[in-house]
Amino acid sequence: MGDSNSGPVRIVRQETNITSGIEVTQKLIHAAKTLASILRGTLGPRGLDKGLYKSNGEFAATSDGARILNDLLIKNPGAKLLVSLGKSQEEIIGDGVTSTVLLAGALLDEAGRLIRKGVHPLTVIDGYIRAAEVAVSALDNETIECSADDEKMLQYVTSTSLSGRSAGSDPKFAAMLVAALKQVTHETENGMRCDAEDILFDKLEDSAIEDTRILTGTFWRQRIPMEQMAGVRKNVKVTLINCDIKQREIIREMEIELQSAKDLEKFMQIQERINREIAEKIIATGADIICSSGDVERTILHQLAGANKVVIHGLDHKQLIHLAQASGATVVDHFNDLSDKDLGLVGHYEGERRAATDEVQDRVIFDGCKGPIVTIIVGGAMGVDESIRGMYDALRATSLAIRDGSLLHGGGSSHMLAAKFVKSESEKVADRTRLGMEAFARALEMIPWMLAANCGVDPLDALLELRSANSESNNMIGVREDGSIGSVTDVLEPAESLLHGIMVATETANSLLRCDQVISARGD
Repeated sequence: MGDSNSGPVRIVRQETNITSGIEVTQKLIHAAKTLASILRGTLGPRGLDKGLYKSNGEFAATSDGARILNDLLIKNPGAKLLVSLGKSQEEIIGDGVTSTVLLAGALLDEAGRLIRKGVHPLTVIDGYIRAAEVAVSALDNETIECSADDEKMLQYVTSTSLSGRSAGSDPKFAAMLVAALKQVTHETENGMRCDAEDILFDKLEDSAIEDTRILTGTFWRQRIPMEQMAGVRKNVKVTLINCDIKQREIIREMEIELQSAKDLEKFMQIQERINREIAEKIIATGADIICSSGDVERTILHQLAGANKVVIHGLDHKQLIHLAQASGATVVDHFNDLSDKDLGLVGHYEGERRAATDEVQDRVIFDGCKGPIVTIIVGGAMGVDESIRGMYDALRATSLAIRDGSLLHGGGSSHMLAAKFVKSESEKVADRTRLGMEAFARALEMIPWMLAANCGVDPLDALLELRSANSESNNMIGVREDGSIGSVTDVLEPAESLLHGIMVATETANSLLRCDQVISARGD
């Protein structure tokens, strides 16, 4: 900037780069489309995996959209906004990240075409806002009620979320996850609580995915100090101590002068008596299993073992809390405060001693508990982490369905239904906003298009068949797992997941379309 009396005045650093006008909008749209295209092949039950080779040398294969976005090193501002969109969907809903990001990419793609034809970005935004309201309102009227007691419908939700994962091929996994959720669902003062966070996961690398099982309790990898403490025990009482089980250590420095060997013997006898009293106090409570977060004096350990007790020490505080919730025990901060009222009940204890190495630890199982804690032990030598991630996403989707109580059909049928209503409403609009609404409808149809393409069928033929079915008011027709067009009554998703995905995808696309200038302090 300048006038007749002065030269140019620079208000930013020389290396700062400023991009303005239609060029910046097209660049942002292109970057967002490029990111969305990475996820396109992972959508649906027949979606393929992406191989992620990290900078630290690790390699992983996954079809989880949230993980792919999290591991990518993105620097473009437009693409970064789509990454933030995926994180928002993952944190709030827990599922549907891929379809939400793909919808946002499709919205931006359609907007780019209109802008190149001379349509103002704000006109497109107005059309998108109006279309999103129509779509959400139409789908809200088509929701299906779901209760926590309807196991069949909940298993449909779980199976839909698991489709395309290693655990989705066997229907027993859906039944297992629903059973786990029902175990942790309980009434509270604020209503019914059903939270996937109450379900713990662990893995057994030396087994197959078919060996996956559910525990109504918890699973530890912890050292069992003595061989006789391993094995199986039924209906045992547990006590939880959040401290060391030994004499209190003397903090201050002091010297004890002993006049003879008898004095030393007497001193040691006093120590043994104190240790014996500690052990007897613990035994007197009636506990069969003693769990401690600290160390255990060897003398006390042997005395407890002689009384046929199991001692597991060196535990994390969270482990004590989980077992307390499962068994009904109370975590006691000092063994002097122990009483039989603090004990919990475990229906099945199983301790397995294994060869000690830096990586291998003994396995401890607490099962048959009545508390609201469930652990799923997932088997599989390869891809076990991906199986756990898929199960966790399915649990979050199903718990959302239980809390919200409403579902929508998947397989692209809900997106086609929303597109139908948006097209119908756009015909009532006489200005250029109609162009934005029609573009929104085409973006919605991209979801079933991609589902069909990933199944190996012609996406155009599939889309035309879906349009025909929708014109006949058949709202439960979508893309089946084999790519055929048919009934999707058994493909269900939480309504909140789809509705939230449409709204946040629209907001993200509109945010990018509002940008008419990008100022880069780095010069790129």
